[in-house]
Amino acid sequence: MDTREEKKQEETYNFKEFGNRLGKIMYLRDVSNHTLASQLCLSASTISGYRTGRRSPTVTDLAEISRFLNVSADYLVGLTDEY
Repeated sequence: MDTREEKKQEETYNFKEFGNRLGKIMYLRDVSNHTLASQLCLSASTISGYRTGRRSPTVTDLAEISRFLNVSADYLVGLTDEY
């Protein structure tokens, strides 16, 4: 039986996993926070928040990130290990 606290911890972990994967793909594609932010009309601090797990993207932003970085959204959110 999951408690609210356990669910909250799972969600936090997922945000961190998203951030780790986002950072890895950005590194591999040689894309900076500023470049990605410019392409998505977001601030660099928002991208930084995604990468550190402090923030999570909207569904629309997730789709735009995956399109721009040419990677599947499933990879970014941890559903698959294939880019």
